[in-house]
Parts: sequence; structure tokens; C-alpha cells
Amino acid sequence: MVPELPISPNDNKALWIRQTAERSIYIMGAVARPGRYAFNSSLGFLDILTAADGPTDKADLRTVRISHRGRGTARTSTVNLARYFATGDETLLPKVRTGDVIFVPDRNKEWLDDPKEQTVRVLGAVHKPGRYRFADDMTILDLLAVAGGPTPSALQSRILVVNLGLTEQARQFDLLEFAKTANVRLLPVVRNGDTVYLPELSQLESRQTMDFIKDLTSIVSGVASAWTGTTSASTSK
Repeated sequence: MVPELPISPNDNKALWIRQTAERSIYIMGAVARPGRYAFNSSLGFLDILTAADGPTDKADLRTVRISHRGRGTARTSTVNLARYFATGDETLLPKVRTGDVIFVPDRNKEWLDDPKEQTVRVLGAVHKPGRYRFADDMTILDLLAVAGGPTPSALQSRILVVNLGLTEQARQFDLLEFAKTANVRLLPVVRNGDTVYLPELSQLESRQTMDFIKDLTSIVSGVASAWTGTTSASTSK
């Protein structure tokens, strides 16, 4: 007889996997030890996250998703775990129960996974054009920073913010003037779903300023609408 090693309280995942589905909760994605764990009504969201040894250093804590199963109809929720760690607000933590699935996404996931309504498009003369997440505590400066900043050929005095909401409108932002004054009132309001466009200097040289801005607004609106349609088609596939 070869006796088994004593059960370690710090490494009992093997026992938890043997639990029935009715007594289990699932955690997947960017956590140290994804899997199926025993769960009961006395435990909470942080308990199951801790049981999986917590998120990895590549986890996207702002969009942790929970699929609530067994409620009769399909329902999902999203929790901003980064905000909870910053504020300690317990109301941000979701209520979970047996059968639920917790998914912690990776920060380097495909941008198509983000709904277009929850991102801002940065196009034109920036080093890394694309779609970026936008939060209420961010400004256009944050967007330009994550997009790698303007290129040397960017027309920084004519940055456009195009809103494609119920009423299409465009606003101009002079980054050079802001750099001189640091007047935060000059920063345009940016919301999810908007498009930020940095034109090239060569575009201004080829036409009058007012005509340029008017035509460019139409072009950006068309490009943004086409981008939205392409994204929707790709997502549906």
C-alpha cells in the first residue's frame, strides 16, 4: 500500500473539480487557475476569484463578465474590478451563485470583441489608429496618448471630433493652442461611439480652410459609418 499524500488546504482544486454541477461555479480566462470550483450561498464573488488564485498580470479588470445561468432567461453582467479596487465600493461587486460562469478577459484581446458603442475611433495622422476603449474619466488627450500621439505630418490645430449620435456634428480641437495655455475648457467632450480624426498638413495646403473643414467632416462621418457597418458585419460572422 502506498498511502496518499495528505490533502493540502492550499491546493485542493482536484477535490473541487469532483463537485457536481449543481454545487459548482465556473471561472475562466485570465486567472491563475481557471476551472470549476465548489460554491455555496455563504461565498461571494471575491471568494471564487481568490480560489482561482486571482487575475493574471494580463487580465482586463475593467470588463470582467458574468453569465448568470439558471434564471429562466439568458442574462449577463459586467463588473469593473479595477474601479472596485480603487474605490472599495462593495456595490460594484456582482451577486453570483452556483452555475454562473465568470470570464476574465485578456487586455490583448481582439478589438472586435468590444462593442462599437463602447469605444472611440481614432483615425488619420496618428501612430496607431484604431478603436479604443473610453471611460468617463478620460479626455481626448488620453485617446491621443494611447494612439501613439500625432505624427509629424498631423495638422494638430484642426483635430476633429465627430459625434455619430442622434444628430451628427463635428467639433474642432486645437492641440497647439491647448499646449500653450493648458486651458482645460478647450478640451472637447468625447463620448463612446465618437470618432476623432487628425488630418494631414498636406490636406490643408490643397484647399481653403473652411471648405477643407466642411468636406473633411463629411468624409470622416462616411468613414466612421462604413467602419461601423464593417464591424457589425464582422461581429455577426
